[in-house]
Amino acid sequence: MDSAPVLERTWAQKSGLGWVGKNGNLINKQSGSFYFIATLITDLELEYDDPFAKDYCGSCTKCIDACPTDAILPGKIIDGSRCISYFTIELKEMLIPDNMKGQFDNWAFGCDTCQDVCPWNRFSKPHQEPAFQPIPAILDLSTQDWLDMTAESFKQLFRDSPLKRAKYEGIQRNLRFIQQD
Repeated sequence: MDSAPVLERTWAQKSGLGWVGKNGNLINKQSGSFYFIATLITDLELEYDDPFAKDYCGSCTKCIDACPTDAILPGKIIDGSRCISYFTIELKEMLIPDNMKGQFDNWAFGCDTCQDVCPWNRFSKPHQEPAFQPIPAILDLSTQDWLDMTAESFKQLFRDSPLKRAKYEGIQRNLRFIQQD
């Protein structure tokens, strides 16, 4: 049971898994940033790894330069109020601010632009986890098919998907918004 937020990236860095990049993601030299981290809180005595002390982003600014909404700022600061992931997943209001029009690059749920351009992700490897495979029924849906989807079919199709986090109304809002671009 969750009782409070856990700063997974900070703990992951302290545990030696990688460093926090300019885009706010945990990056590992061998696998980039395309992976999940989890936290297990225990009182067991464990043998610790050395913390990951070095930041290997160096002078690279590809993630900062590529961010469609300029949400990644110097100094490893992410302006959540400008992040596409915030607007398309977390925003509960039914209107996305007009000043964001034309900046979403067709992202209707989340955004991975900063990860797509990160040079460390050239080392990532495709997963073999069946649970993460796309839902076959959605692979060939057109934008119109998405817009015509009913709340009931959305609920059924995405009952075990992260898309349910944005809810039917949120996904519909996002689709209408990116069509205005």
